[in-house]
Amino acid sequence: MGNDIDRSRVDWVDGAKGIAILLVALAHAVQWTVLSGLAPELWNKINLVFIVFRMPLFFLASGLFAASIITRTWPTLWRTRLSLLVWALLLWTVIRFGYFSLLPNPAGFDETNPLDLLLAPLRPSNGLWFLYALTLFFIASKLMRNRVDWRVQIAVAAALSVLFFARADTGNIAWNGIGRYFVFFLLGCYLRGWILAFVNRPSRFGALWLGLGFGAGFLVLAGVILTVDARVPFITGTLVVVSLLALGAGLLVARFLVGFRAFTWLIYVGRNTLPIYVVHVLFVSALTSLLLLARGQTWLDRLGPALPLIVAGGAVAASLLLWRLVRDLPVLRYGFAVPAWFSGRASARDVTAQAAASVSAESAESPERMLPRSD
Repeated sequence: MGNDIDRSRVDWVDGAKGIAILLVALAHAVQWTVLSGLAPELWNKINLVFIVFRMPLFFLASGLFAASIITRTWPTLWRTRLSLLVWALLLWTVIRFGYFSLLPNPAGFDETNPLDLLLAPLRPSNGLWFLYALTLFFIASKLMRNRVDWRVQIAVAAALSVLFFARADTGNIAWNGIGRYFVFFLLGCYLRGWILAFVNRPSRFGALWLGLGFGAGFLVLAGVILTVDARVPFITGTLVVVSLLALGAGLLVARFLVGFRAFTWLIYVGRNTLPIYVVHVLFVSALTSLLLLARGQTWLDRLGPALPLIVAGGAVAASLLLWRLVRDLPVLRYGFAVPAWFSGRASARDVTAQAAASVSAESAESPERMLPRSD
């Protein structure tokens, strides 16, 4: 029984990450299929509704494990965390540039500007911006640790989030995302004990009120988006409040789902988000291009309302399959793993030992270690 409890405490975090990456894949599938004329415009507004949940959940889940990570020395932080994020960002930015230079983007997005490629380390201009933002979040959190009170950090980040959700715009997707979502990373980092205790031992009345509050806020937001100009919700900072309610409800849903055998795949997806995140857009684009070859066919028109779901599911499955096929192959495996020379490992023979140490450290940072030992 004890092992089951411990395992569930880790599994629901992975389940939450799985939900988040699936929503990210769906968001891109919606963009590609709607802009290509394959799916109805309604999907764009549905996509906007999930803005309160998709990336906030991703960054909150990342923050849950950040508190002990930012205590590491700078060299260790680089070797065990930052180097992989930076490597994946740089490598897959180049791969995406090459891919879309050879194959036209059916959605019309341009990722073939050489200037954007050169400026990617400073201002990413594609869907890989999450890796960039997460790298800066770790660096900023470490710099502020023991220097700036955590309540001040959260308050300032919350103000920035309201500002960026409302009307602030830097003209760059990465910097806009940093402004919007840093607060969620900090909440996961500094309130992890409360969050984990709440999700693992939810109060029935607390969960009920949270669900009702989120439901009401979600319905109001959805109603505004679906019936009024899509820009209206962004005039105020109410999205931040709805996001907080959405996160609480979403975490409880994740904990509920992972308790069923039928949803164990969601845990697997959540534990392998990197290959999905960096690859899925390429498969979304390829699948959309293939579907466009059948434009005008009756069967395709009938599938139109469900195409974003089909394309997203196919892209996620294909990304995981590609990763499984190449993860142990020479050279190709570095699409998903950082080379020793880049991370700064002393020598090739240190790789195994350091990898084992990293796994051990991750186990020590598992959510169950952060909970009060009352059971």
